[in-house]
Amino acid sequence: MEKRKLKFNAVDALLILLAAAAVFVVLYVFVLSEKPADAAETQKIQYVVEIVNIDSSFKNSVAVEQPVKDSVKQANIGKVIGVQDDTDFSKIVFDYEHNTEVTAKAKDRINMSITIEADAQVSDQAFTVNGVEIRVGKQYGLILPSFYGVGYCIKLTEVNE
Repeated sequence: MEKRKLKFNAVDALLILLAAAAVFVVLYVFVLSEKPADAAETQKIQYVVEIVNIDSSFKNSVAVEQPVKDSVKQANIGKVIGVQDDTDFSKIVFDYEHNTEVTAKAKDRINMSITIEADAQVSDQAFTVNGVEIRVGKQYGLILPSFYGVGYCIKLTEVNE
């Protein structure tokens, strides 16, 4: 029996170099190029959370300058800078007599839009305020000193100072 000797040639060297380059690219993209958490860019943002179908007795429960907390993470997510609470709650119902859909206003029910301002960390994916991602269309449970409500973010803007 004859033992075969392994021969090392230029093709083998080229394959090893290609494999090393691929490993370096993967490491660079996923590990070395990430910014440290301390270097996150901050941006002042304003976002509006609309809470629908609440009792009109809560109309004056939210005031400007009140702190806002997230109900899930119990984190401060900004302060109130504006409140619009003059929109009557209405919903679409079916009128069987006329065979059409009509808009009906609910008695003593309102919609409230709360504008919140916060300093957010900016990333490629989202704005984050104290670990809470702020996105349009996302549902938030808001805790204020004299009010609790659940609504959706309907508007988000960056504030240029």
